[in-house]
Amino acid sequence: MAAKDEGNKISLTEEQIQELRTAFETGNFAQLAQRLQEAFRSLEDVRLNVGVVGESEGDKSTFINTFRDLCEEDEGAAPSGKVDANRTAVAHPHPKYPNVILWDLPNIGNADFDAKSYVEQMDVACYDFFLIIASQHFSAFHAQLAEKIKQASKDCYFVRSKVDADLESAHQNSPSSFSEIATLEKVREGCVQDLQAEQVTSPKIFLISNLLLSKYDFYLLGETIGKNLDLQKSHSFLLATPNISHRILQKKKDTMTEHLWLAALVACGIQTEAVPEISVECDVDLLVRTMQGFCLSFGLEEDSLRRTAQHVEQPFERLKALIRSPLAPAITKGRVVELLIQAASKAPRLPKQLVPMATAGLSFAVVYSMLTAFVEDVAADAHRVLVKVFMSHKGTRESKATLSTALENQGHS
Repeated sequence: MAAKDEGNKISLTEEQIQELRTAFETGNFAQLAQRLQEAFRSLEDVRLNVGVVGESEGDKSTFINTFRDLCEEDEGAAPSGKVDANRTAVAHPHPKYPNVILWDLPNIGNADFDAKSYVEQMDVACYDFFLIIASQHFSAFHAQLAEKIKQASKDCYFVRSKVDADLESAHQNSPSSFSEIATLEKVREGCVQDLQAEQVTSPKIFLISNLLLSKYDFYLLGETIGKNLDLQKSHSFLLATPNISHRILQKKKDTMTEHLWLAALVACGIQTEAVPEISVECDVDLLVRTMQGFCLSFGLEEDSLRRTAQHVEQPFERLKALIRSPLAPAITKGRVVELLIQAASKAPRLPKQLVPMATAGLSFAVVYSMLTAFVEDVAADAHRVLVKVFMSHKGTRESKATLSTALENQGHS
């Protein structure tokens, strides 16, 4: 019984407890909730602009589409056909997070390319960071552009795409002696040497497949970008990042869990309504939107699941059967009320410092417990889908382990 009671205890940091206690004692619970709601709204308004640069139109558009979980024929997909190299930048908002925008910038590498003019034309200050993509070799064009971007105090990342094609070619040429590890390291070292020859100091290379971001270095690229962004933009980038690894899913879950107390406080402090059958008052509509947002981030809505099913060549219903929690559209006011009643029946306990404020904190405790259980469930569903995706792709442990070690040797943490 003790273990069960401990499992229903609300876990908060000392700082969170103190802020809540102050709000309860002074009667400023709603005022604190209003302030936090304004902070949430400002977070939703954060805009992230990503410049995607390269010599090939196909490389850029394929990456942009794959990152946004779109196929070329989908509405809003970046076109992969030949486009005038002198065109202006084209914005491609993320379908779920429209404030996260990938910009397809004009091709580089033509005979009259000038990095200084290019940077001035593109107004580098408007972008948060740049991805410089090459499908074969990095050249003077890439190095010159990277230098100009650096001078403008912006980050850029060298991305070598189509490494799956390199592996296939190496395997066909030497099937008996083929080594995926050796081939990838050869590609990486070649990229490093190309850039060092152009005076780029200690270049860090990320090897990816534009079509299968779950393989090779993409998750390391995302982690590195996230560490270099401020907290709000890093959060936006994480939510928009495709769910291609257990590490990414876990990071999304951890971020959501860290902020659940804020979501619960806002839901209990503004525009509340009484929940039938239990002594809880909260903004059920807000909880519906919040929980739908969790599902969207984990890819637990029909459009995302259908695209995933197509990618792994599995029937949609078989993939859907892995999902035990409701998909985003199925999260209604009625469903949320049911979950709140379930949470209340488990008697969630506030930290002892807040027990004297139990009357004010009861609604908070129930909502917080319900949200915590919900995030646990949807994260578990997303992990099950990911396992199915991994089982449908060919790959080796050897390559993943070695690539991780190789990037750590380049200075990644």
